[in-house]
Amino acid sequence: LATEVNDIANTVTAPFESKFAPSDMRQLALVAHNHMKPAMKEFIQTYSEVLKKFRITGTQTTMRMCKTLWGEDNPDIEYGLTCTSGPLGGDAQIAALMCMEDLGALIFFVDPLSAHPHQADIDSLNRLSNCGNVIVCPNPTSAMSMMYTLKGALEGGSRGLIPSFFETLESPAVAEYKAQQELALARAVTGGQPGEAAGRPGLGTDPSMYFRAQDSRPIDTDSDDDDEDDEDEDAGELLDEVNVRQARRVSLAEPSFSEAAKEKGLVSNLYGVKPKKRKGARKMMKSIGKSMRKIAF
Repeated sequence: LATEVNDIANTVTAPFESKFAPSDMRQLALVAHNHMKPAMKEFIQTYSEVLKKFRITGTQTTMRMCKTLWGEDNPDIEYGLTCTSGPLGGDAQIAALMCMEDLGALIFFVDPLSAHPHQADIDSLNRLSNCGNVIVCPNPTSAMSMMYTLKGALEGGSRGLIPSFFETLESPAVAEYKAQQELALARAVTGGQPGEAAGRPGLGTDPSMYFRAQDSRPIDTDSDDDDEDDEDEDAGELLDEVNVRQARRVSLAEPSFSEAAKEKGLVSNLYGVKPKKRKGARKMMKSIGKSMRKIAF
């Protein structure tokens, strides 16, 4: 197997002429974690004949490695952007290149056995690579295989073998996401209310509208239970419940009880309600309590 691998490597690394200039294609990014940098150096040395046909970009150490091996002022090589070190934002810079539609492939030798302080940036770079459907090689074996494809595309002038170097692609999942975004925008533009999804049509995002809508509900004055225990129920407990709920409403909206409540002998004030007359208040307070319990907080 080792002999076959070497034979393939020799075929790929043989000199050839590219039918595309580096400026005709998007950049090729080289990134390697610290423990993978020796492997990246060996990879660059082995496949220089292919890599030099692209505009190479990468994080700071990897770019210094390329310039040391190929020469910083080599007129035959067109370098791309030199990003900062990964933990200082280099991975985010490469992700930005992708969003700016100037990245065709990412060769990223990831160290799978070490923790990284910029893990969030690494995850973002990998996720955006999948969103943009660009070529990604996360280890030396996949990168070696890709060199064979890249050489074939450059030598044969086949853009179809490496389409992400010439046009913006996207994951199949992106179309569904964009469709959902269009629906959300259409609902917002036409006045659709987010509250409809929660079962509260027409309330929107203003909390006070919800409480006012609840206040407008008719109060149930019918009593199905005429037990003596109900007649003896302390009206003060019901008043306390009303006061608590009214206090919650005060923090979000101007207190306002319905006209129906006022007609039944109740007076609205800032902290709650109290009956005009003590006589008959127990039954009325029970009805008010039933209505208030229906309000969802």
